[in-house]
Amino acid sequence: MNALVNSKLRTTKPGKRQSLEPPAIKLARWRGREKGRSIAALLILLLLLVGLLNLPGNLTATRASKPYQATLTEWPIPTQASGITALTLDQSGSCCWFVEYYANELGHFNPATNTFQEWAIPTAGANPYDLAVTSNPSSPPLWGTELGTNKIFAFSPTTETFHEYSLPYPDTGVGYISIEPSGPQVRVWFTGTIGNINGEIIYDATSGNATLYEDHFPSAAGGGAYGVYAQSNSVWFAGFSALVRWDRATQQYSIWPLPVHGSAIGRFLTLDSSGEAWYTQGTQNTTSSDNFIGVLRNNGIIQEWKLPNQGADPQKISINPQTLQPWIAERSLAASNGTIGVLTNSSAANLVPTASTTYPSGGTPTVLSSTTTTIEPTENTVTPTVKAVIGSARKQFTEFAVGASAPEAIVTDSRGNVWFNEPGTNKIAELSNFTPDFALSASPTSMTLPQGSSETTSIIASAISGYQGSITINASNLPRGVTIPNNPDTLTIAAGTRNASIQLSIDVDVNATPGTGTIIFEGDDGVTAHTLSIPLTITNSSAGSPAKSQCLIAIATYGSGLNREISFLRSFRLNVLRTETGSNFLAIFNTWYYSFSPNIANYIGTHSNTREVMRLSLYPLIGALALSSGVYTILSSCPESAVLVAGLLASCLIGALYIAVPLLVIKRLFRVSLRLSTRLSVSSTLGGLAALLVGLKLNSNGLMMIASLTIVLFTIWGSGAFTANLISHLISSERTSRAKTVMRFVRGGLLPRSWPSQIKRWYSS
Repeated sequence: MNALVNSKLRTTKPGKRQSLEPPAIKLARWRGREKGRSIAALLILLLLLVGLLNLPGNLTATRASKPYQATLTEWPIPTQASGITALTLDQSGSCCWFVEYYANELGHFNPATNTFQEWAIPTAGANPYDLAVTSNPSSPPLWGTELGTNKIFAFSPTTETFHEYSLPYPDTGVGYISIEPSGPQVRVWFTGTIGNINGEIIYDATSGNATLYEDHFPSAAGGGAYGVYAQSNSVWFAGFSALVRWDRATQQYSIWPLPVHGSAIGRFLTLDSSGEAWYTQGTQNTTSSDNFIGVLRNNGIIQEWKLPNQGADPQKISINPQTLQPWIAERSLAASNGTIGVLTNSSAANLVPTASTTYPSGGTPTVLSSTTTTIEPTENTVTPTVKAVIGSARKQFTEFAVGASAPEAIVTDSRGNVWFNEPGTNKIAELSNFTPDFALSASPTSMTLPQGSSETTSIIASAISGYQGSITINASNLPRGVTIPNNPDTLTIAAGTRNASIQLSIDVDVNATPGTGTIIFEGDDGVTAHTLSIPLTITNSSAGSPAKSQCLIAIATYGSGLNREISFLRSFRLNVLRTETGSNFLAIFNTWYYSFSPNIANYIGTHSNTREVMRLSLYPLIGALALSSGVYTILSSCPESAVLVAGLLASCLIGALYIAVPLLVIKRLFRVSLRLSTRLSVSSTLGGLAALLVGLKLNSNGLMMIASLTIVLFTIWGSGAFTANLISHLISSERTSRAKTVMRFVRGGLLPRSWPSQIKRWYSS
């Protein structure tokens, strides 16, 4: 026996020693090596993804914002549990007037002397709710609402006199108020949130009477409105589901629908120096992430940003007159994590095209007479508390936590100081003395250009707290066919100046693809960076109208953006992909998709035969997305988990429907094994899921983008490979079954004995 073994070893080629292991042991050893390789690949992938944690939250920024320090000063209101619900600057632009809902009082605060004055509202149980100031000398300077008694009051501090006007319709829920800034007449506007009404009071200084016009909002506003902002001859309302503007010249409402985000509704709005409406949209649900701020651009595009805090419950919004930054009061009443936030980086916005519809207004005049009461104030001096606070940079926002104070009203003065109320702790507070920094803005804030044209935009850097320095402005994310000749460029804020600007030319090529995109400008001073996004709509130079949809290939296939399939795809993008996970995946998907889709869409649009083939090929995709959308709806109470499950299902279906057949052909023609490919896909998908969880925990947009892309790509590939293997196995099983049947016929004498070899040759071919 030993001689036989030695003989075998001697006849083996040099360098190759024949193994005497049984085949079963060889197979087990091979399987062990394959498992080890899969585990090693998974560990390497996890290490690579964890290494990406140092990526900035926004991939367009090269460095994060520096710590944003400020001074927080708080003054306790003398009346305990007063329920402060409003805050407004006085006629000189200084802080401030307010109302006390529970204490039934009107108050004034002078921060120079730390002195409070408080006047009792004449009507008991009035529950004053909101307040507005006018500079018109023919009117009492202060006007407010009484939610509990359905009244409007006016107050003159010089005579300490209240004028109260009872509204004719009870239980309208009169809440928020605003005054037109100029004109010979004093026009006071308010909303009735319970009665779905808005009202205008025209004050007659001679008689002291007022003429009231009340009107119901159109149903397209969503059943009512909260915030109101009066301009000269036009008034804006934050409708529950739309932004509404009433124009005196046309006597009509113009209504722009807000993006749909679960149960979130429009809250408050204000206008910036460009006349664009900024708004808040949110919900009181403490577990919801459906909390946003947005702006309606003049080119009909809504830009919106999701607030990073869960249960943020955003309330009023104020634009800093120096830096044009929007500040938001995040009440978070039930979550007890109130926040004062500011949008410091405006990139990564969601763009939503919107179009207005018009409705006629109505209302008949009613003359109101007032009751007059003189009230003497109580006066108290308090001692403030002062402390330094650090703002945390979260996504596009910098946020200052103020705990259980539940801020609701917010206003910025001409020096850039931020004032807000704290109903939860019964205080008035100020944020001031910020870390020197800069903010970016643009004029115009959005652009619509036809192919083959150009326009100049001003990029403005504004100083915060005496900032000075040189800032490099670099443009990125340029749509195809758009160039900026002087990019990058530099501007300098000199000592003692408030801002500096540069002029940049936006040039659109004649062959640029029509559609809407965003140009991102980054300002970097070597220490910190801020970003600014400008929506750019490129129109067809012959048609002269902007593209109304981003689903270019689908529109070219079905022929119209109003087709029901296109509407479904658009709603899937806006509703299902609106979570953190979905929006980060969509950011990378859009970059990839729009790099080639315009050319394909142009080809499809000019070849009718191709259009029919594409239409048939898109139906499986629509079916897969429809099934995934149904799963998302069922699990929508947990949106992040819902979009993850729906995304995995959609990816699996897409892989099985579109990738499996090509892989099967490759497998059969080239006899390639797909088992290792399937295992690697499973390992990579698991690694992507782990990285996604880490990204969500650390709020890293970069990590979430790469993780979501990894999950989708490897799930599609793995599903296709698994389906191809399954089909191949079924085919092989079917062949074996047929061969056995043939052999039974041969043995039974029913077929010639030459058939098995003929069938074998046929199968092998």
